[in-house]
Amino acid sequence: MLLALAPMQDVTDLAFMRTLARVESLPDLFVTPYFRSTPTTCALAEQNLRCIEGNETGVPIEAQLAGSDAAAMVRDARHLLTLPVRGINLNAGCPSPLVNRHGAGAGLLREPENFRAVLQALRRVVPEGRFTVKCRLGWAEDTEFPALLELLAEAQPDMLTVHARTRKDLYGGVPRFEQVRRAVEEMSCPVLANGDLQTPEQVMRCLESTGAAGVMIGRGAVRNPFIFRQLRGGAAPSRDEMREYYRILVEETGRILFGIRTEKGHCNRMKKYLAFCYPDFTPEQEYALRRCTEVGEMLRLLLS
Repeated sequence: MLLALAPMQDVTDLAFMRTLARVESLPDLFVTPYFRSTPTTCALAEQNLRCIEGNETGVPIEAQLAGSDAAAMVRDARHLLTLPVRGINLNAGCPSPLVNRHGAGAGLLREPENFRAVLQALRRVVPEGRFTVKCRLGWAEDTEFPALLELLAEAQPDMLTVHARTRKDLYGGVPRFEQVRRAVEEMSCPVLANGDLQTPEQVMRCLESTGAAGVMIGRGAVRNPFIFRQLRGGAAPSRDEMREYYRILVEETGRILFGIRTEKGHCNRMKKYLAFCYPDFTPEQEYALRRCTEVGEMLRLLLS
């Protein structure tokens, strides 16, 4: 069972990676949030490069590319491969309207011929064993998925992660994991399942029903970073361990943001993670945390 941390813009960053290391619950693979690739530029976001260059966890990391121009993506893949990355991951799943407007992310699925061109171009330049894809079931309906699988099978990526929703679903609805099973049956590479996997029990049911080689977890890992430990047979986190998680995350974000952001900015950065953790707090704590502008007060609320 391969365990991967899902790429989440402004969330699964170096601070979070370091936090996972410190709570001793690491996945087998990291994937950076996406680098936006266009004909005129590759947005080599500092926070994404930091994930690669500052990764001292021992866990390999892939660089994710989002774009729709095959030539530009080849250019940027070649550059990223000069960095200490395991490989290149193609983003064919991001549902952001800003990204999709330019045909990138899940927008690639709306134009199958261009999706094929991008897949083929990247496969030609990324060495064997180092090209992976993260893909949704389609743009509007999961009936699109069989045709997309044909394109994927033709390109022969080295691993495929299937987010079991369409772009139209965004992050709502029930993931259709039966489509992950279809991918497992039709692809020659390992297939990972992704989509609203929040607990070890959900993960194990998903693996049993799909036959997937592993899972990619995002929001569930931010809410409970110990999920990777649990999936390897470890214990569920205690209340004290969760408090320590929040304390370490505040410390690690501060380690990166010191001298870059104000105290209020640091708190606002923390709220990116806490957005997935609020169900574990009382309504009163959530209300206070959402409005908090002082790090000391935020720590008091998190550790109470």
